[in-house]
Amino acid sequence: MPKKRIPSYRLHKPSGQAVVTLQGKDFYLGQYRSKASWEEYQRLIAEYLANDCKLPPTRLRHEITVEELAVRFLDWAAGYYLDDDGKPTPTVVHCRLAVAPLVQHYGKNAVSEFGPLSLKFIRERMVAEKNMVRSTINARINVIRQAFRWGVENELVPPDVSHALDAVRKLKAGRTAAKDNDDVPPVSDEVVEKTRPFLPPTVDDMVQVQRFIGGRPQDVCNMRAGDIERQGDVWTYRPYRHKTKHRDKKRSLAVGPRAQEILLPYIVRKIDDEFIFSPVDTVKQFRAIQRENRKSKVQPSQYDRSKAEPKRTPREKYDTHSYRRAIHRACDKAGIERWSPNQLRHAAGTTTAAHFTLEAAKEFLGHASIKTTEQYYVAPLPELAAEVARKIG
Repeated sequence: MPKKRIPSYRLHKPSGQAVVTLQGKDFYLGQYRSKASWEEYQRLIAEYLANDCKLPPTRLRHEITVEELAVRFLDWAAGYYLDDDGKPTPTVVHCRLAVAPLVQHYGKNAVSEFGPLSLKFIRERMVAEKNMVRSTINARINVIRQAFRWGVENELVPPDVSHALDAVRKLKAGRTAAKDNDDVPPVSDEVVEKTRPFLPPTVDDMVQVQRFIGGRPQDVCNMRAGDIERQGDVWTYRPYRHKTKHRDKKRSLAVGPRAQEILLPYIVRKIDDEFIFSPVDTVKQFRAIQRENRKSKVQPSQYDRSKAEPKRTPREKYDTHSYRRAIHRACDKAGIERWSPNQLRHAAGTTTAAHFTLEAAKEFLGHASIKTTEQYYVAPLPELAAEVARKIG
């Protein structure tokens, strides 16, 4: 009689859980190499062997657990939320953080046992942590809903479960103990000018261009020569990658004369698919300044002392993190409070609304809805209210 093959206890790398496959069905056992996972494995194998290497009928018909749903959803998210280079976007991390308390509190429950009260319990646990703001809590609760909707789409979750979860309303401002994020204020021109002397020349140009076009930080980081149409007195910049591309939204930014003057020297020495602002240029500029400031003359053989195979090389482009860090370092050197590049966009929106109209600010910033412009990107202008009061009040 042939010896029965015992399915192996394995590591599921994406989730860090132990898993065993029985009759083509994966059973997730808990944390890999934990005592509980081994006990669950041994119980399942005992049932499997006792039933002549077959799953009991109840196991075949049994719905998946919340933990199994979470693992499968995260597997899907890791392959779905990718940037143009095929790398996972920050949304993948956001999904993992959102489903972590779901698995912690309800992982072993069947998906049909998870209802609105369960979702509200997880939400209250998030509120109790005190370090999570209301918008983040609402966003993570929406991810949990998304996981169950994905389960319905893939016939893993009964439709009525997902429908019931939609009844849980989001947290409203002033109606919850969860704190709100402070609004992002615009950075003043005075503060920017105090920062500029301490910025690398390339980053200084990035700051100036962002001020003039009202773009997001990633719009400036992703700027390429071939993405700019240089026709007419106002150029048009169409980013190849932007925040709402996955929604089939088109995006273009107007580039006026002041921004053109900064960009033109970069454009003439770049080919179409090269990034205009590159850390490579920053390093070259830094080395050139070092050579100019040397007190002793440099021998021709010592002019270029760069390593043939350095361990770290400059990247082809700035990302939003390196761009922000460069500004923060300059703020520290200038002895002023740190500000971030997104505040330049808020400043552009406020300035445009003050000198033109709210509708003009909406078009300049590229918003689909004027409510977004008014709510997030235009700071209050009490001086305008005072001016009106002087005339008609």
